[in-house]
Amino acid sequence: MDQKIGEQKGTDMALAAPFPAAHPRQSRTARTGRTSTPRTRTPRTRTPIRLTRRGRLVLGVGSVLVLLLVILVSGVFRADAGSSSGDQGVATSVVVVQPGENLWQIAQQVAPGADPRETVLRIRELNPIGDAAVRPGQAIVVPMAGGADAR
Repeated sequence: MDQKIGEQKGTDMALAAPFPAAHPRQSRTARTGRTSTPRTRTPRTRTPIRLTRRGRLVLGVGSVLVLLLVILVSGVFRADAGSSSGDQGVATSVVVVQPGENLWQIAQQVAPGADPRETVLRIRELNPIGDAAVRPGQAIVVPMAGGADAR
């Protein structure tokens, strides 16, 4: 048994390639028959972001949390939800303006021991009269001195 692989008794076999010979690659222009021109790149347009249901939920919850944080930091919600000028606990009374009276005279009658300028200022704060003069018959709110009306 002196035989070599690939040899049979008395014949030599030529080894053939199992696949056909490879052809050289042709360029794209050779296959299509077009001439080669330099290509310019077209700018790509961006596609809009598409969110999944879970992404929309996370975005919505995150937006609400940021909004609540901004409101909390800005101080809109405070513990003292009442009036900011300290009107609580101040006794007031309603006075009807008589003919010939002005705010100075009413302030002296309502709070005889206090400074009339402060009392007039307080009456203007309690009533929406601004700088206007009072008219006879007009009802105005006045602070009470000592819990009783001086009139």
